[in-house]
Amino acid sequence: MNKIAIVDFGGQYTHLIARRVRNLGVYSEIFHPEDFHFTPEIVGIIFSGGPQSVNAADAYRIDFNLATSPVPILGICYGHQLLAHMMGGTIESGDHTEYGFTTVTCDPGSVVFCDLDAEQQVWMSHGDHVATLPPGFRSTAHTGSIAIAAYESADGRFNGVQFHPEASHSKNGIAMIDNFLKKCHVPRTWNSEHFKEQLIRDIRGKAAGKKLILLLSGGVDSMVALQLCIAAVGNENIYSYHVNTGFMRKNESADLKEHFDRLGFDNINILDTEARFLKELAGVTDPETKRLIIGKLFVDIANEELGKLNLADNWMLVQGTIYPDTIESGDSKKSAKIKTHHNRVGEIEKLIEAGKVIEPLIELYKDEVRELGRELGLPEHLINRHPFPGPGLAIRIICSDTTIPAPDYDVETSELNHILEHYGMQGCILPIKSVGVQGDFRTYHHPAVIWAKGGGEVDWTQIRNASVLAVNSLKTVNRICFAHTQPASFSLDKLYLEKENLETLREVDAVMRRLTDGISEIWQMPVVQLPLSGKTGRLYVIRPVCSQDAMSADFYEMDFSVMKQIVAEAKKISGVGCILYDVTTKPPGTIEWE
Repeated sequence: MNKIAIVDFGGQYTHLIARRVRNLGVYSEIFHPEDFHFTPEIVGIIFSGGPQSVNAADAYRIDFNLATSPVPILGICYGHQLLAHMMGGTIESGDHTEYGFTTVTCDPGSVVFCDLDAEQQVWMSHGDHVATLPPGFRSTAHTGSIAIAAYESADGRFNGVQFHPEASHSKNGIAMIDNFLKKCHVPRTWNSEHFKEQLIRDIRGKAAGKKLILLLSGGVDSMVALQLCIAAVGNENIYSYHVNTGFMRKNESADLKEHFDRLGFDNINILDTEARFLKELAGVTDPETKRLIIGKLFVDIANEELGKLNLADNWMLVQGTIYPDTIESGDSKKSAKIKTHHNRVGEIEKLIEAGKVIEPLIELYKDEVRELGRELGLPEHLINRHPFPGPGLAIRIICSDTTIPAPDYDVETSELNHILEHYGMQGCILPIKSVGVQGDFRTYHHPAVIWAKGGGEVDWTQIRNASVLAVNSLKTVNRICFAHTQPASFSLDKLYLEKENLETLREVDAVMRRLTDGISEIWQMPVVQLPLSGKTGRLYVIRPVCSQDAMSADFYEMDFSVMKQIVAEAKKISGVGCILYDVTTKPPGTIEWE
């Protein structure tokens, strides 16, 4: 079978490239560099992105003579840099970083940009860049920051793009990949089997007569996994548990029980374990430690319930893991770990190695899971619910055990305000940190808050441009928030995972969801509680994002009158002060703050 070989250099989007190629009717297969060998079935090669610098001594390489390659090659991000490097070009690290939306000026007569407009909106995430081209190559695109945003060889056989055409926010990215496939002269004959029937057969085969144990979060992933299991082995062979950790959204557990009662699925147990989770997490402030404790306790509780069933070894654990979960947990050999998802803690990894875990959705993205849910008959209001992380509200409280800010937090404030002055804005850097992903690397840097100078008015174009420039220019900032009015003075305070704090966050979250429920463009809207307090109360952040697959995301440009309304409503809750609006794309800021 003809195929496109995708060489995985540890990028966050490698499987997304494979999916795009398959959607265009061509079979694709992913290889690690050390495992790649050219075979006659390969009609084209794509080098993926990755978190390393091509100039690093331990950087990924590939043992393949590019000059004699009989098929076209496309390099993306790191792959773009590696391809240029191997053919004789040079790569530089420097100040030309770009994250999120970027406009490239391109050559519509080139292979990748054939028949497209001369200006294209694309999705960038890089620090290094190609400084000089290999002999016989030419630049086919540039941005305001870099002269070589894309290139091709004289014969059009080698192509590189610094951006990510596979990301949904690259407007014509699919057309660019399609143009490369045309260069490969490959028939569009690939038809994947129907997801539902294939996955049901897979579950049935892996279960092999064993009982299936599911831990239900209430999110669409775990519900779709359950429906697949019911179709594969029947209700009678499934034991489902919803662990109410105390970190759920308002009325979450009750709503979940009501849904399954309506479906006639009565083999579900609601476990109230709030006290255990709060005890284990008392005084814990490190985000990664929180995730690991929560994941381990989930497994401990599951083991306790298994002991009551007397199943001996006749069981399998089913998880609703989807592909972005494994990517951010550091799936491939040299991919960077952004954060450990609760279904990738050490105890779960041991069960996976022992062959005790079924993850039917592991190759799918959120939009594919939702489509599968429709095919399985789940109602639309459940399919389209906002994604909710397994650790729940525990990772939406930014904990702190100190009132003393880190010494580096305000070192770039003057530079920030120099940038903002051009946009009629000003701002400050916050004395806390949040997780980001920049150039396929995990970052743990400071957010900044910006607002209109002197009580003036600004529009979304000003806010967006200021946010992009600030993050690309400031090395210790990975996230920007907008405040509709200048925040009153605030200070860092201690904040822990305690019931009172969780209850307040639950109420703020419920208000925000109620008032934005009709905005279909919002894919997810985390509400974050900060260890910052002012005269009017604690600071919170809302993060409405637009996405398809969680691999990339843009912030939602909310009507300012709606923003004022929901902020005013939330501030009626006791202890709630300033509400900040996260205006960061992914990359550089992950959807969740932890």
